[in-house]
Amino acid sequence: MKNRLFEGISFLLILVAIYILNHQLTTIADVHMGDEAFYLYQGISNFRLGLQTDWGPAYSLWYKFLSFFQPDTIRLYYLNMFLMSSLSTIVLYVALRVAQFRWYWALYCTLAFHFSPINFPEGVKVSILLFLLTLLVFIMSARYLRQRLHLACALLTLTYSVFAYFRPEYVVPFGVCFVLFIGATFWFRQSFYLVAGIAAVVLLLFFGVGSPLSEKGEKAFKQDFSYNYTMRHPEDARLHEYNNWVDSEVMSQLIFGERVSGLSNALIRHPKLVLGDHLLPNMYNLSVQLISILGTYFTPLTYLRGVSALEPLLYRKLTWLLLMAGFLAAVSIRKTARVAAQRVLDNPWPYIVAITAVIAPVASSIYSMGIKIRYLPPFYFFIPVVVGALLVSIQLRPWLSQRIPAPKPVSPLVRAVLTLLFVLGVGGWMFQESQQQTPTRAIDRKLIEYTRQLTASVTDRDRIRMFENPDALTTYLGGVAIAYERYKRNSDFHEFVKQNDINLIIFRPEIMHYYRNDTSMQRFIEHPPQAFIRKLGFYPNTYTLVRQDLLK
Repeated sequence: MKNRLFEGISFLLILVAIYILNHQLTTIADVHMGDEAFYLYQGISNFRLGLQTDWGPAYSLWYKFLSFFQPDTIRLYYLNMFLMSSLSTIVLYVALRVAQFRWYWALYCTLAFHFSPINFPEGVKVSILLFLLTLLVFIMSARYLRQRLHLACALLTLTYSVFAYFRPEYVVPFGVCFVLFIGATFWFRQSFYLVAGIAAVVLLLFFGVGSPLSEKGEKAFKQDFSYNYTMRHPEDARLHEYNNWVDSEVMSQLIFGERVSGLSNALIRHPKLVLGDHLLPNMYNLSVQLISILGTYFTPLTYLRGVSALEPLLYRKLTWLLLMAGFLAAVSIRKTARVAAQRVLDNPWPYIVAITAVIAPVASSIYSMGIKIRYLPPFYFFIPVVVGALLVSIQLRPWLSQRIPAPKPVSPLVRAVLTLLFVLGVGGWMFQESQQQTPTRAIDRKLIEYTRQLTASVTDRDRIRMFENPDALTTYLGGVAIAYERYKRNSDFHEFVKQNDINLIIFRPEIMHYYRNDTSMQRFIEHPPQAFIRKLGFYPNTYTLVRQDLLK
């Protein structure tokens, strides 16, 4: 009865937290036009741009499934955001409880994830969906395969092989889990038929659907390497006129002095450059991101009066050195490790999933990460599982344990008061979080609405041919996108527009800036062909050019 009461309180508070975060979702979150839009576009257009197996086709299928319930693309985007930020919170709480942690620890860690920037308002949700699915696999295995660890490892291995078609870096944990599964099969003396079956399924996916590892990884490396390099070397004037997202091939050739095919090729030929300007900065950036994740668990404390003034101390190395010294002085590492190891051996499944789940985001972060905290949701399972196990395993050193009296049983009244204070504290935390949910300018959504109104008379949306990236406006409008990278700067823009039958051009400020020295494009803007109408753009000091026949 007591457990049901606490579970009821926890789920009630989680539902309140979900309401706080999502009841005005469309006013506090913009519609992002980028990777997420590309996934969405591929799904709703039935892979119009081809089945690009290195671009998360399985996630596009998820959007296709949701589109049956919500055909409007803007509402579809928000529906996915709502589901990801809500379902993952509920399932994380269940997973931590299944991992045998106390309700208050599970609730606190769940709310830390729920209110974190990694969950909301971060726009790219594929990693959140994979986090959700990983937790579901963990729960199902813990429930039905508790005494059959080799079967649980088989399911996890198969799961990660499918996840590679959501995010290619999941090939890495698949390989680790496959080796672990073979080892478990040996250890438990099971038949190798299941190993052969999973290998057959993976090969069937690889040859039937296609490899999840191809050009996207190479391009991502060059884009992020160029980004890292320009951030570290602003004095390199050769790169000032280029954009790392569009001109990554040109920029990487300028930096390396030759064309490289990817990370391994660049590392072999230019190890000092790749290590110094990419891999090591990425490792540092990853550590900073992980510290920021740890910081979200202390966020409630910063809302207390006077405590917020101490927040800068958390970012000082001296603070962490003193805490580490105090920990080593008070805690017996050897005894604690022995108790923790026994706890893991008694129930290894949560720790297997927690560790394997973070392999992919770590690999991806070191390989290509610039500032992408969105890769790291699995750490919100890893951290509470590992830290929780350590906290309950702590053994004090003799000089301290002898001075601490043996704990007495806590009376029901004291337990009830502590529970009430905890619930009130969580309520205060959620109230403070509700005050943080402020309206955004929603520039991208307003741009979409502006363009929708502009093209309202176009009944056949396929007639729209935009000079635009394929992961932007066309996702929400329909039509065809002629990517920026297809136009070689300082060539004949008039001829480019004619050859590609472009009939709608919306110049954003960043595009105007990028092409500011392109005389051909500037002439097109100032003196457009007679077939085009020049209108004031959505942004100040920008223009929209529409071919007249499009609006007829």
